[in-house]
Amino acid sequence: MKQYLSIIILICTINLLKAQTRTVELLKDWKFSNYDYGAAFQEDFNDSKWDNVTVPHDWAAKGDFDFANDVQLTMVIQDGESKPRLRMGRSGALPYTGIGWYRTNYSVSSKNLEQKTQLLFDGAMSNAKVYVNGQYAGERPFGYISFHFDITKFLKAGDNTIAVRLENFNRQSRWYPGAGLYRKVSVIKTNKTHVKTWGTFVTTPSVSKKKAIVNLNLELVGSGDFIIKNEIFNLEGKIVATKKSAVVIKNNKTVKEEFEISKPNLWSLENPNLYTLKTTVLEGSTMIDTYETTFGIRTIRFEVDGFYLNDKKTRFQGVNMHHDLGPTGAAFHRELFVRQMKKMKAMGVNAIRFSHNPPAPEALDVCDELGLLAIDEAFDEWQIGKVINGYSIHFDEWAKTDLTDMIVRDRNHPSVIMWSIGNEIMEQYKLDPNNITDYLNKIVKSLDTTRATTAGFNSANNALKSGMAYTVDVAGFNYKPGIYGAIRKKHPNLKFYASETGGTVSVRNSYKFPVVFDTLHNKRGASLNTFVFPDGHPGNYESTQVPWGYPAVKEFASQEKNTSVYGEFVWTGYDYLGEPSPYHEAKSRSSYFAPVDFVGLEKDKYYLYQTQWKKDEEVLHFFPHWTWPDLNVKSFPVVCYTSYEKAELFVNGKSYGVQTKKPLSTLDFENTNINVEASGGGSWNLTKAYAIVWDDVVYEPGEVKVVAYNKKGKQVAEMTRVTAGEPHHITIEPEIKTINEGEVGVYVISVVDNNGNLCPHYNENMKIDVQGSASFLASGNGDPTNLQNLSKPERKFFNGQAVIFVQSNKKGNVDITTTSGNFKKTNHTLTVK
Repeated sequence: MKQYLSIIILICTINLLKAQTRTVELLKDWKFSNYDYGAAFQEDFNDSKWDNVTVPHDWAAKGDFDFANDVQLTMVIQDGESKPRLRMGRSGALPYTGIGWYRTNYSVSSKNLEQKTQLLFDGAMSNAKVYVNGQYAGERPFGYISFHFDITKFLKAGDNTIAVRLENFNRQSRWYPGAGLYRKVSVIKTNKTHVKTWGTFVTTPSVSKKKAIVNLNLELVGSGDFIIKNEIFNLEGKIVATKKSAVVIKNNKTVKEEFEISKPNLWSLENPNLYTLKTTVLEGSTMIDTYETTFGIRTIRFEVDGFYLNDKKTRFQGVNMHHDLGPTGAAFHRELFVRQMKKMKAMGVNAIRFSHNPPAPEALDVCDELGLLAIDEAFDEWQIGKVINGYSIHFDEWAKTDLTDMIVRDRNHPSVIMWSIGNEIMEQYKLDPNNITDYLNKIVKSLDTTRATTAGFNSANNALKSGMAYTVDVAGFNYKPGIYGAIRKKHPNLKFYASETGGTVSVRNSYKFPVVFDTLHNKRGASLNTFVFPDGHPGNYESTQVPWGYPAVKEFASQEKNTSVYGEFVWTGYDYLGEPSPYHEAKSRSSYFAPVDFVGLEKDKYYLYQTQWKKDEEVLHFFPHWTWPDLNVKSFPVVCYTSYEKAELFVNGKSYGVQTKKPLSTLDFENTNINVEASGGGSWNLTKAYAIVWDDVVYEPGEVKVVAYNKKGKQVAEMTRVTAGEPHHITIEPEIKTINEGEVGVYVISVVDNNGNLCPHYNENMKIDVQGSASFLASGNGDPTNLQNLSKPERKFFNGQAVIFVQSNKKGNVDITTTSGNFKKTNHTLTVK
């Protein structure tokens, strides 16, 4: 009887193990130390005095700014330099170099030891070495790539120790790379037979309004006889297609299936419809694994005359995005990336180029959900480096693996339309002697032929001469509006787009007078006399730039004339940590290029892009502000970005006349010589083609108003600014009033006068206190020269405003109090649900 009972228990145990399907558990709670303990990988190492941290975690973002952290004496060929220059703040001036150790405990039951266990990192910065119970499990040097290890053989029943050693080197990046386990870490438990991680590839080779053919390539790991059931669900959760088949697996197997979906809901920019493929592995009637794949049904085509989405020609209204999220650093918070993308969509953006490395996988999920096209980019360096310890030192050994993992991880995202194999690679200048362009291009094509390959070339002449621009499917050219016509004439069959555009610099609500454009150029076409303001605060008239940069209006004019250019990607959507060009000497630690500043507040040119990219919406915005107690000039230009036909300016009731935009008859910046690659600087003529300008407006305290009229002369909108009085009180506005537990909340803090008008010269310090259902996380103010620690609860206002980020930790209300001088304000309106 005991023998039969033992057999029954054994059978039940085996069936129970088989019935345990895939589980994914986030490893959030870790111990952390910056000290390089040689024995920290060991199972019994005492980490009791280490810091308790929550992953995602960027340890460098919590440090103090110090320009000794990233002083670089370097020559930047992209900037047209012929000798090295001293650069400070190039990688953000934060202490990202050095060692970081992470340790956590993971409990495993004895029955789970029969399962397969994988450890998945969405990204770890950088040179990761992973240990389980003191045993080496694997490593990955590239900080931006996702990677996973099978750790089954290292596990034991009970508590298990996972340790990760990370090391960032000085001069390993041109911008702020982040530091630590800055993206999610997951444990994936499966049966021995399971769907391989990243093992599904869904394609839609045939799409019409009536039906879509959906193909599945499915990789299975394990051995035995199984039933594979695949079900496709629409956005409402209804099954729209299903297939079931018997398979015999020996170690691993690839299964192919074809589905037909009637009247498919296409994924588009306006309606980003998504489907979910659910794959179930059954042994008899026992379910042993499930795996879900989100995908979209859509068609993409790359023709000489343009890019087509679902057979509709679609111009790229794109921006480049670095991976940091402002004052919170590189730690990926999904809700903060959603915040960024919603603001970009509101500006008219329809495409994101992830510059210049693979993003967090959740970032592509957001693009899928919001309806944004994406360029997934692999590398900023190949064999020839831009910085001493950059990716070039790993390229030969790791490039194939890293590129492969990026593609197999991301190739089910409908948002991804192109794979970029590189950005401004130095091999351009030597005409790609080792033919790396072809090498990488072939790797991509071996994994995915449904999308185009691309690269961002800053030397169009060299990329064309060497054939690199033809080796990829679609060439990207950085900062070349003056030669689009020349490129098309000489290369009539070339497919290309503007992978980086812009390059003017500004900070929010700052204006410098008089307004002077640099119209002098060198032989390359770069600006010669770009002015750098000693305080590190350029104005918002789009009149100052890096030597190779130019205002948005120049790109608009060139793209309107050269309609076969696929569109543009602005450098950048948001200001980011590092690369404060041209303000290295001003000791700045973040960039100046974007229409949205470092903390997520709009600059004036945000509205310029709206007028061009959201033509169906009503836009009326003018600048500068109207509070000038210490003005050094008698008059200045007033610029209006608007979608309306004409507008009239009033100062204290006095009209400065009705003005309209003044379209260009010719583009005087165009060049027929492809060798003149740069097109630096702007002009008033260019500005007035896309904005309404009143040239010499005499400043008088009081009220300034712009009234907009339609074609028939009827007043349709108005905007008013007034001279602010003395600072009177603080306002606190949460951007979103309800967030989920564990998410980050964002507040905009302003100092206003008695009537609620922003005080644009208020720059005093503020103390911050957060209580209730959240804790203080970070703050910033949009000033690239502000060196206060991002994670300490105080912040100077910059031009009257600052932004605070709080980390929610339980349900309830968040109580935030800000104090500046005699002003104190408390807000209770943010709720954590």
